[in-house]
Amino acid sequence: MAYTFAKYPHRTFDTLWIPVSVLGSPSNTDREIVVQTQNGSNINAIEGVHYKLIPPYKMPAKQVTTNVPVVIYRTGDLDSLTATFVLNVKANNDFELGITTKTAIKVKTGYLQKPATWGELGGSYWAGYTTNFGTWTKTKYKMILDALYDPTGDTTITEFPYIRQAAPAVYAQYLQIVKNYIRTKYPGNVSSPLGVGATLLDPDQNNAYIQVGPANY
Repeated sequence: MAYTFAKYPHRTFDTLWIPVSVLGSPSNTDREIVVQTQNGSNINAIEGVHYKLIPPYKMPAKQVTTNVPVVIYRTGDLDSLTATFVLNVKANNDFELGITTKTAIKVKTGYLQKPATWGELGGSYWAGYTTNFGTWTKTKYKMILDALYDPTGDTTITEFPYIRQAAPAVYAQYLQIVKNYIRTKYPGNVSSPLGVGATLLDPDQNNAYIQVGPANY
């Protein structure tokens, strides 16, 4: 299970609902589900910092499926870190372990990591082309997330996938929204000369003025 706070840029925490099911018959009473964390070399998330379990967890009476909540947090290190943790169910008086390969789940949380669908200049991607968003940086990406934010759904556009050589038509709209956002909020980025009015500079690109469609880097 993967979650990025980039899709919900105004959230500082959220709740994941982890699905749990049993192979046996339902019971007439609630049954306790014991969830614990695993350790390992590929696990870097810290319980109580990046995530929190909120037991007790129950399988409701007369049910064989449920979802258990786990709270995750947008910590400062998620700007560059993908926090990974693994949860597994544990046998108890109510349940024996079932199929062992299905008793654990790996969860990855992030925020401002580069999307796999971004690509690079000249690659077979849309966002990475110099005529669109160009080179990915954290500052540029955060600005794009803010520009494409939809307050109605409390979400934004984080990925720009397409196949072969045809980008979806809506991408042209996304690009225009970002261009208009820059013109409105950071007019100094597109003024002549540059710097007349509010500006947004990119510390990862020698403090360049961020421009898109065409991108200046």
